[in-house]
Amino acid sequence: MKKFYALFLALGLTFTLAACGSTEDVSTGASKEKESTSTKTQSKNKKDDGSKKINASKHKTTAQGMKVNLGEIKIMKDRINVGMNIENTTDKVLNFYPDQGKAVAGSMQLDANMFMTDGDIGGEVEGGVKQDGVIQFLAPEGKEINIKNIKELKLKFGNVTTDDYMNSKDVTFTVKVK
Repeated sequence: MKKFYALFLALGLTFTLAACGSTEDVSTGASKEKESTSTKTQSKNKKDDGSKKINASKHKTTAQGMKVNLGEIKIMKDRINVGMNIENTTDKVLNFYPDQGKAVAGSMQLDANMFMTDGDIGGEVEGGVKQDGVIQFLAPEGKEINIKNIKELKLKFGNVTTDDYMNSKDVTFTVKVK
C-alpha cells in the first residue's frame, strides 16, 4: 500500500510540475484570434522574464501531403516553446511525431518533451485532419539558454511517413532570431 501511495504522489508531482511550463501565450498560427491575443501579451512577457518571442508563421513546408506551418516561437532561459499546426491533405494516414524532435540553439541541443506538449499534434494523422499545438524543447538539466546570443534556431521535427512506411520526408526549419 505504501508503494502505491508513493507512486501516486510521484505521478501527481510530475503532472503538477509539467503544468508549470505555460504555453498559452504562444500562438500555433492556426487561428487569427489566438495570434492577436498572443501579440498583446508579447511585449509584456518580454519585459517580465527576459524571454524573446518570434513570429515564425512564414515558415511552412509540405512533406508527403502533410502541411506543416510554424506559428510563434518563445525562447526562455530553460526552454523553447514552438507553436505549430499541421494538416494531412491526403486521404490516407500519415505518421508524424514532431513532439519527439530536437532544437539546436547555438551550441546547445534541446529535446522535445512530449509530455509537456500543449494540444494534439502528430501521431497517426488521418486524412483530412488538422491539428495544432505548442511543443516544448527543454534545456539540458543544469544549463541555461543564453537568449541574447541566439542568432538562429534549427528545428528538427523528424519524418512524415506514409502509412505503408515506404516513403518519408524530413521536416526541418531554420529560423533566424533577430
